[in-house]
Amino acid sequence: MALMPHMHRGPSAIKRLLDDYDRYLSGHALDPHPRAYAPTFDMRESKEAYELEGELPGVKQSDVDIEYIDTHTIVIKGHTERASQLDEGSWWISERSTGDFRRSFSFPSTVDPENTRARLRDGVLSVTIPKVGSTWEAKKVKVEDE
Repeated sequence: MALMPHMHRGPSAIKRLLDDYDRYLSGHALDPHPRAYAPTFDMRESKEAYELEGELPGVKQSDVDIEYIDTHTIVIKGHTERASQLDEGSWWISERSTGDFRRSFSFPSTVDPENTRARLRDGVLSVTIPKVGSTWEAKKVKVEDE
């Protein structure tokens, strides 16, 4: 019998497992005061763009704001809350976080804010960030006569 369920291998899966274990050991899983919300994201790179996918369960489209702070960095921020967060006597355990969140991602190449596309569907935010000048070619400069 396996001690751990099948999961994707890699540093992020191990980090999540260790975070859950640490929360269990410290008793924070039973803490009535929720922690700040920090959504998890996956990022991949193709030849033309960077693609982000983040988990935003229960977050409304109107509560998500995406902006560029420079030509290499995008910031995703927003707010999540649950109605009747901890009504008197109604919750035994509250592990889901609420409140404001903010994530920023920096890219090694210049990106195109004008053609960035974002979609929120079924609690997953998908953002496609096109690269600018992803294929650099040598260019000759013509020297003109006086």
